This record gives sequence, C-alpha cells and structure tokens, in this order.
Amino acid sequence: MPHSSRFPSGGGGSRNAPSHGPLIGHITDVTPASLRLDVDQSLAQETVGAAVLFRLGTIFKVAVADSFIFGAVCSVDQKEGSTHSLSVQIDLLGELGPSGFSRGVKTFPLPGSAVLKATNADLAIIFAPQSDDSIRIGTVFPNGDVPAALQSEALLSKHFAILGSTGTGKSTMVALLIHRMVEKHPNAHIVILDPHGEYASAFSSNGVHISTDDLALPYWLMNFEEHVELFVGRNTAGREAEIDILKNCLLSARKKAAPIYKLSRLTVDTPVPYKLTDLLQAIDASLGSLEKADEPRPYLKLRNKIEELRGDRRFAFMFSGMMVQDTLADLVSKLMRFPVEGRPISTLDLSGVPADIVDVVVSLLSRLVFDFAMWSKRHSGATPILLVCEEAHRYVPHMALDTNIQSARKSLERIAKEGRKYGVSLGLVSQRPSDLSEAVLSQCGTIISMRLNNGKDRQFVANTMPDGAGSFLAALPTLQNRECIIAGEGVACPMRVQLDFLDEHRRPASDDPHFSLAWKQDIDCLNNLVSDTIDNWRRGVR
Repeated sequence: MPHSSRFPSGGGGSRNAPSHGPLIGHITDVTPASLRLDVDQSLAQETVGAAVLFRLGTIFKVAVADSFIFGAVCSVDQKEGSTHSLSVQIDLLGELGPSGFSRGVKTFPLPGSAVLKATNADLAIIFAPQSDDSIRIGTVFPNGDVPAALQSEALLSKHFAILGSTGTGKSTMVALLIHRMVEKHPNAHIVILDPHGEYASAFSSNGVHISTDDLALPYWLMNFEEHVELFVGRNTAGREAEIDILKNCLLSARKKAAPIYKLSRLTVDTPVPYKLTDLLQAIDASLGSLEKADEPRPYLKLRNKIEELRGDRRFAFMFSGMMVQDTLADLVSKLMRFPVEGRPISTLDLSGVPADIVDVVVSLLSRLVFDFAMWSKRHSGATPILLVCEEAHRYVPHMALDTNIQSARKSLERIAKEGRKYGVSLGLVSQRPSDLSEAVLSQCGTIISMRLNNGKDRQFVANTMPDGAGSFLAALPTLQNRECIIAGEGVACPMRVQLDFLDEHRRPASDDPHFSLAWKQDIDCLNNLVSDTIDNWRRGVR
C-alpha cells in the first residue's frame, strides 16, 4: 500500500464558495498572528506523506461561524515526549466569508477547533479571483494546477518591485508580466529603461526599441538641476560660483526663445529650445563685464565644459547641431506610444549612454514621463503610463551609499511618492534591494521576490513585506529558478508562485555565456572575431 494512501488530496468544489477539506488536526494555541495545531497521529506516522502535506507554505483552513480562516505552514516540530506526533505553526493570511476573501482576521478560532486542508477550489478563490483586470502569471505552490494571478489595477496604482539575485529570472519575470499585461490591456503605455539592451528581442512584435543610434534627446530638455550636474558636476571646487553663472546665462538663452512660444512666464526649467551658442555668448558677455578684481576661472571652466560636451561624439544624441529644433512632441509620442498602433511598449537601450552622463539621461527620461502625465492630467485624453526601471539600485541608491547619483534619484523618488496622483506607475527591478533607496522601495505596494542569497537583502525585503508573510520569507534563499514570493496590494495575500513558461522568442536576451560549452573547441574565425570586435569597439557599436 503506498505511503500517501491515507493523505488528503485537493478536492473539487464550487469556485464561488469554499469547500470542506479533509481533517488534519486540532488547534492547541491561538495568537493574533498564528495558530498552532496538533496533527492527527495517523497522519504524522506517515513519514513520506507528512513531508509532502506539511511543506512550508502549504495552506490550511479553520471554520469560524460563517467564515473560514486561512493560514500557511510556517514551521513543523516534533511534539515533546512523542516520536509519532507533530506540532505545526500556521501563520494567518486572511478570512473568506460571504463577501469574499480579505486580509486579516476578524473572528479567531478557539483551541480544539478542527483544521482542514485547503482544497484547490479554496485556493482558486483566494489566488486567482475572476475579474477583468486579473493577470495570470503562474501556479500556486505547492498545488501546481491552481492558477496564480495578479490584480493589475492594484499592482500598477501602488507601484511594484521585482527583486532577486543574479540569474534567478528577474528579466524573464518582467517580460512575462508585461506580455500578460498588454494581452489584457492592448492599449497600455509602457516605458522600459533598459541598461543592458536585453529587452528588444522580448518585445520585437509588440514594442518599439530605441537606442542612442536613433534617440534624439535634446540638451535643452534638461531642467536646471540636470544642467548643473552635467555642466558643473558635483563636489567640484568653486561650483557655487559656476552655478550662479549658469543660472543667469541659461535663463538669458531661454528668453531668446520666449517670443516664439508667446510665454508670459519663463524659468530656467521651462522646456523650450535654446542654442548652445546663445548660452556661450551669455557666458562670454558676463565674463567681459567683470571688474578686474573678479575671478574669471569659473566662467572659463564652465565654458570649456560645455564646449567639451558639444564636441564629444559620444554625446551626439544630446548635443548634435540638430538638437536645437523643437522635437518634444515627436519625442513624447515615440517614447510613450501615442498612438499605440499595436506596439504599447518602448524599450530604451541605455547601454550606449556614456557612464558619466547616464544618471542625467535617466533623470531626464523619467522626469519627462512624470511631467507629461502631470501637465496632461486635466486633459480628456490623459492616460496612465508605466515606467519600468531595470538595475534600479544604480539610479536610486540607498542614502547611506557614497554615490554621486543625485538627479535620477530625485526624479524617481518623486514618481514613487507622487506618481499615482497623475497616473504614473513605477516598476523597480533590482538584484540588490539593500542598495535601493528606502524612500522608493517603501512606496512599492507589491513586492515580487525571486531567490535572494544575501542575508542583508533578505532582511531588507522582510522589512517591506506585510504581516503573515513569515512562512514565505523563510523560503527566499531556497526558491528555485522561475519561483517567486509575491506579497502586497497586487494579490489577496502572500503567495509562492511557480511562474509560467515563456517562449524563447518572448524572453529578454539575458543569457550569460556558457563557459563549459564554449571552451570545448577552438574558435574557427579567430581573425574575424578580433578584427570585427576592434572595429565595433572603435565605432562604439555593440
């Protein structure tokens, strides 16, 4: 007779009401956050079956009045003085009553109450509620046939974060989520900041890929803070004097464009085109009006920096001669997909952006999304936008880190704090959550965590998770690839999910080189490899 013969299995039942599952044991202790139960002795003696039935994260339920209390296995202990009895701690998740499932528990069971195994029908009610904005992403652990779904409205309106160590499948999770999202909402508007250029292949059929080769990001779109970071720099000697000079001269250059746009009010932040020659002339005019005792060095230093940026071909996508034209409408339409025309996603390949200005570029792009949403809020055609930021710890680092990243942090923090008012959703993706700004991560209502190997990262994630997620957090270091823990606003309660398989042509190009395969044979085209690589290197083409 098989070991599992006496063990309950998930039953059927109506999708609209909980079904009664098999008896598991009885409650011995009740606390505001958990229950403890003694397992029926006949079940505890079945060693193989018990290992399956009481896996960490398995869901059980208790009947209370006209409701069921649900919880997840957090720990399994052998009862003191007995070799054939088990004591199980269950962390409470929520309550399923006549009006549906809700987090938290209103009425607690008493010691002695019967504990039942949750059936597949129960789990479907909780983890895959049927609604217009429900997005399936996988199946619930350990029941591989119960779908796991996210509620897109709650997910997007409260921001979200996808976290996990390198190689755990974060990028594939992002691709899966966005593919499912646009299948459900084909007229979405999604912008992905892609530092490694890996998402172009994933969204070749439903997105637009933008790189520095075809990105026209005019310098005049920068606000004053971004001008300072690029033209003056941070922690440089005499920067206060340069900042004052830049402020006055930038305003003077912008004012030359004011008559064209018939603006009654113009500031250093107003996004109107100006010529770099006008800015340089304003600096020269200020320098020429100096008294002999004044120091000319800040003027010359500022002027030289502007000339240096204008002459560097690496920055041509911002400073070429054509950038003085007013292309803001075209940029906004292309970046934010107006109109959608069957391609609701734009992927911005930042791999070609020089490291010394990538912070300013990320700041400018994210601020452009936020500002457009803010100024269009009262328009009848205004629509929400999702901004996904890969490698988020690079642009919104923790305040404790010694970093010069400033403008991007402020732009993304503003979206995190104020974006939902204007219809801007933020999705953060990071392999080092402990290096992320707490101010930003704390604003993410839904946390999707893949495997985390670093203890500091796990603790950081634990601090952002809601109560009741303890049994799931314990599994973070042992999650397999394509598994994740999801908690927060986008789900009814915390859950462990086995993600759906994504076809290869819909995945990002994020596979690492395979050493063991590549080193089995010598390179056939050695000369071409070296010469072509050096040619691309010199031309700046990847």
